[in-house]
Order: sequence, then structure tokens, then C-alpha cells
Amino acid sequence: MRKGFTIWRRELGSGFLSPVAYVIMALFLAVSGWVFLQLAAGNSGTDESLISLLVRVIVFLWLPVLATVVTMRTFAEEKQRETIETLLTAPVTEAEVVLGKYAGALSFLLLATLPALGGFFLLVRVSPGLARAGVDWGALGGGLLFLLLMAATCASVGILMSLFARNQVVAAMSCFSAILVPLIVGQALGATASAPAWVADAVSAEVHLKAFCRGLIDSRAVVFYVSVTVFLLFLSVRVLEVRRWK
Repeated sequence: MRKGFTIWRRELGSGFLSPVAYVIMALFLAVSGWVFLQLAAGNSGTDESLISLLVRVIVFLWLPVLATVVTMRTFAEEKQRETIETLLTAPVTEAEVVLGKYAGALSFLLLATLPALGGFFLLVRVSPGLARAGVDWGALGGGLLFLLLMAATCASVGILMSLFARNQVVAAMSCFSAILVPLIVGQALGATASAPAWVADAVSAEVHLKAFCRGLIDSRAVVFYVSVTVFLLFLSVRVLEVRRWK
């Protein structure tokens, strides 16, 4: 575990040492905040909460881009720099390498997205009506949990795609395409007449977002995202094992 922690610290540190990271974070906060405020201004007369709007902006608009930028370099960069062999011959297990890089990518994702909550609290602060109503902490907690689950799932998808890619350009394209799958699979199944409605709802990020942002924590959704994340990380470990013994 100590070696995995070292890899996590190195991955997280290397992310913040790059000026690109700060540009991405600033761009994300500026655009997500602007889009959120525009949606909030036109949200009168609807039953969607501001928390749901904010989480929707983060998850569907920017999380695929952020997750792609963060995860595409995890293994593809090692291959491009030809340091992957040095990493694999080091006294660390495949699981420690995968989990260390995954933890670093997920930590960066969360640190980059959580400051966007400032837009919500700022809106509550300057709006007398919202200030009197107060913050629905149950809904906020549910929204944050959904954001965490989606970030964890997207990061695991990106890690696996980066393992398969030969360079960062291919990794970026494959990561972005694959990360979109957990976001749109529910809608795709819902549009298919042969798919039962309960199956589409069970894997739909849209359905889960609405429920979590009402403070309704569906344990089935939690199990679904955790299972997908664990399975993809398991596959990543196996892929790395195959590469080590080639």
C-alpha cells in the first residue's frame, strides 16, 4: 500500500506541476459557472432544483472533457516516453500501479470540480428568496455523492483506455468516446423499443441524477457504479499483467 500511495502522490503532484492543469481548472470553473448561472436564470417555473442544474452542468458538460484530459496521460504518456518498462520492472505490483494512478486521477478530478459548488452558494447568498429557503443539505449531499460516483466511473474508464492506447492522441480520442458510454447508455437503451424500461432506468445517469439531487439515495445505483468501477479497474490490472509478462 505504501508504494501505491507513492504512485498516487506522484501522479497528483505531476498534474498540479503542469501549467495546463491550472488553465483547464480555470476554464472549467469559468464556463461551468457561466452555464450554471444562465440555466438558473431561465429555470423559473420548472421543478428542477438548482443543485440538480449544477450537477448536470458538471457531469454532462465538463466531466467527460476533464476525465479525458486527466486520464489519457496516465499510461499513454509512460509508453510515449518509454518509461513504462522501467515502471513495470520496479518492485511494485500491477494492482499498486493501477490503483495509485487511478487514485491520482480521481483526486485531481474531484479537486478540479468541487470548487464549482461556489457558484451555487454564491447564488444562494445574493438571492433573498433562496437565502430564506435555505440549502437543502440532503439534496446537496445526494448530488455530491452522484458526482463522486460518476467521477470514479469515468476515471476507471479512462485508465483502461489509456492502457490500450499507444500514444496520448489515441488515448484522448478513445478515452473521450468511452467515457461518454456511462453517460448516454441509459438514453440509448430508452430509445430502443426492445429494451425494458426498468433496464434503461437502472443504468440511466439522467434518472440517477434526478433521484440523487432530490436526496433520494438509490442503493442499486450506488452498487451499479461501484461495480462498474471495480470491474474496469480489475480489467486494467489484468491488462497490465499481460503487458508485464510479454
